[in-house]
Amino acid sequence: MSLVKRPLCRFGRFRVDPDRRLLFWGDEVVALRPRVFDTLLLLAERRGDLVSKEELLDAVWPDTVVEENNLSQNILALRRALETHPDDGVRIETVPRRGYRLIAPNEAVIPTVVPRPAPVPSLPEGSRPSAMEAVKHRLAAGLLAAAVVVLLAFALTWMWKRPRSVPPIPGVRAIAVLPLRSLPPASGEDFLGLGLADAVITRLGHVRSLSVRPTGALRSLQDGARNPVEAGRALQVDAVLDGQIQQKGNRTRVTMQLIGVPSGRTLWSEKFDVDTKDLFMLEDSISESVARALASSLSAAEAQRVSRDRPTRPEAYEAYLRGRFFWNRRNEASTWKARSLFEKAIALDANYALAYAGLADTVNALQFRVFDPGRARAMARKALSLDGSLAEAYAALGNTSLFADWNFSEAETHFRSALDLNPSYATAHQWYAYCFLVRGDLAGALKEIHRAQEADPLSPSIGVDVGNMLHYAGRYEDAMAEYRRVLELEPGFAQAHQMLLAELLRKGDLDAARQEAISLPFPGSSYAEACLAVLAARSGDRRQAEERLERIASPERWPAEASVALELGDKDRAVAALEDGYRRRDGAMLLIGADPRMDVLRSDPRFVDLLHRVGVVPVDRARL
Repeated sequence: MSLVKRPLCRFGRFRVDPDRRLLFWGDEVVALRPRVFDTLLLLAERRGDLVSKEELLDAVWPDTVVEENNLSQNILALRRALETHPDDGVRIETVPRRGYRLIAPNEAVIPTVVPRPAPVPSLPEGSRPSAMEAVKHRLAAGLLAAAVVVLLAFALTWMWKRPRSVPPIPGVRAIAVLPLRSLPPASGEDFLGLGLADAVITRLGHVRSLSVRPTGALRSLQDGARNPVEAGRALQVDAVLDGQIQQKGNRTRVTMQLIGVPSGRTLWSEKFDVDTKDLFMLEDSISESVARALASSLSAAEAQRVSRDRPTRPEAYEAYLRGRFFWNRRNEASTWKARSLFEKAIALDANYALAYAGLADTVNALQFRVFDPGRARAMARKALSLDGSLAEAYAALGNTSLFADWNFSEAETHFRSALDLNPSYATAHQWYAYCFLVRGDLAGALKEIHRAQEADPLSPSIGVDVGNMLHYAGRYEDAMAEYRRVLELEPGFAQAHQMLLAELLRKGDLDAARQEAISLPFPGSSYAEACLAVLAARSGDRRQAEERLERIASPERWPAEASVALELGDKDRAVAALEDGYRRRDGAMLLIGADPRMDVLRSDPRFVDLLHRVGVVPVDRARL
């Protein structure tokens, strides 16, 4: 039997080779993900004809139930690939509510080679079979040919669909992706190493069988010498993904290796070599290869989330990576820089979903400087309209719903969506904990904040929130120990200093509180003045407390004023300050039902009414 080949489709400058599963534009290979290629192949084979959505779904996802949005994402990726390789007359046309067709110039199609049964040898004259026997011979030959074709088709299908990776690595449930090192070391801002690591972390977070440490846990590992095994032990993971980048001319090569933490042995390694202009392909290749090596099986949804559509312009991707680099520094100046870079990425590619999600995060983070929940909400929703699988966008929506809108049920829905998409997303666990707190469920809040800490054990922000939840639960010594642990990891972390000072004041240890006040970073800042005002009030120095309050700008004064008033026994002034916070819709108002300092107001009808208007339920520490 002759070999069976599928037709080679040509349209314009494009060639589709089904057997090699490649799309060519002239002599250049156009990179397509497997299911995007399957979508193109069906459209190309029926060029000019309408292909229904049902046909495409059945062909591209056989025996799998998927949402129509998966097909829409494939079409979007295909259109982007064709647009980046322009060819007059080639386009994909959408027929509303029906399907799609490929519009392209008519070109030759190499004919399909049809398998033929071997000819039956001639029989000597006089020995010809009867008519019935001849029919039987022809039927048998036809059945044999059909059986061979079926077996060959089955074999080819199995070969194409089987995982093209090494057998899954057992025993790896939690991993950390270290910032990639540049060889030779980069001078100045080395955004690429941390940016690529952050992108790979985000993708791998969608694999439910893996726990992936977030980028924030890796900041201290970016510069200087490091030991991957020691880093893995500090991050409490089973394996560490380490790598290095070499750029030479227009090529970028990355060498990656997965190192087992208990043994120190290399469990997996691979090299990736791409055009420097296509860094997204590098991210794509690393993410898919690692996911296949680590996960015993990937669901269709997980595979799709690990493989994201690329931005249309490389400059947009570079701006996005730079934005993530600055975002992960977690300070105000860097957050402003990240915000401008995400805006640049969107200006370069108006359909870049991840850039919108990043912008929503920066707007939320800067709410104490620029309170603009409407823009944060709009950016997150835009991201989801482009890619409904972004956990970051759902978490950003949850943040806005909780702290700006005080819509607790809506916030909970968004956080659950984020964690369903990415169970390792520590920030979503962190913010979700406050949904339990505002409902008076301290046990639920503690459980959720500890999940956040399990996902990101070195995060100073999460560590402070763990201490806060312990404080609200009345476990004051445990809270103090947590604040001190954070300061050991990051001595200049302002929130930890502030909360430790507040805990020492509550305890009545004024000498230790004064010593802690001396070490406060950013002297003269609003939070430093607030802490010192409370310390003066607790020490009985009302004049100094008032002077320090006057130094605080009005929008940020009310929490300190309420605290100072309660220290001085002035309930009327404390309630008035809380009313000011309510008028400003300040997110800090969500804590008044849990803050032990407010216990003296619980029987005050004005405070009870305020709790009702905010919508929070006071906690019952006695139930823990």
